Amino acid sequence: MNLFLQMLNLQIAMFLLVLVGVIAKKRKIISSQVQKSLSDLLIYFILPSNIIESFHGNLTPDLIKNSVAAFIISFTIQILSIFLGKLLFSHFSDDMKPVMKYGLICSNSSFIGLPVINNIYNSIGVLYASIFQIPIRIMIWTSGLALFTNKSEDKNVRKKNFFTKETVKSLIFHPCIIAVFFGIFIMAFHIPIPISINRSIIFLSQCTIPISMIVIGCILSECKITQIFDKATFYFTFIRLIVFPLLIFSFLKLMKVNSLITGVSVLLTGMPAGATTAILADKYGCNASFASGIIFISTVCSIITIPILCLLF
Repeated sequence: MNLFLQMLNLQIAMFLLVLVGVIAKKRKIISSQVQKSLSDLLIYFILPSNIIESFHGNLTPDLIKNSVAAFIISFTIQILSIFLGKLLFSHFSDDMKPVMKYGLICSNSSFIGLPVINNIYNSIGVLYASIFQIPIRIMIWTSGLALFTNKSEDKNVRKKNFFTKETVKSLIFHPCIIAVFFGIFIMAFHIPIPISINRSIIFLSQCTIPISMIVIGCILSECKITQIFDKATFYFTFIRLIVFPLLIFSFLKLMKVNSLITGVSVLLTGMPAGATTAILADKYGCNASFASGIIFISTVCSIITIPILCLLF
């Protein structure tokens, strides 16, 4: 119960930071350009710093075993999300299906997931969460992107959907992926980091929660309330936040997977839809308003569902 209250208070605090972002964007304190700059700051500096900070200590056999387990479990979950999307969202309209399928593949495991994991499991949790996110990023920019580009009438766009040179390059050189391998390299070879650089990394890492929540608030401020409260939105949210993580929890408990890996896997699976859902929907002519709606509703509902998921552990 103490963990539940701790997570509930954390989620409320994060929601208040989201409100700061909403108000700042509505009042034009944060412009669209500033919002983009904050997102870039997160992706290129703050989140990588948070990841690097988690890779300290010795590279023990248990650490290697759990890291491999986190990667395999994540990859399996991503494959499952593709099949579940086809099964559960097949009866929706053509402009909604890609949005819902992508939203099941792409969770907000970075902006919300890493701060939550960090608060529950500290740096070791962030380490496993960072490994866990590698298959997610692979699926986001391959099969996930294909959901939108396959709908496009442009044949040239359709050809670019899977493992193209551009896709592979974007994965390999993604700052968070680089941070994972850099952290592994530092841990494996016991490379000392100068105190001044290490402190800078720690200071940047501490910015993860406030900046990420404010950016989410900016994104959600563009949602039109009248367009998001429908059955499809709540149906998706129920699948994304409750059904999917409970399914994974049951499977991992049945397989008797390490409790820490189980916790990280279930919590990251139970995160709300990722912000790129709306960005890609708008770019490729799907229902961008609906995409914004599932982001908004799933993010708000996660304030309650994430602490409830914590009760499982």
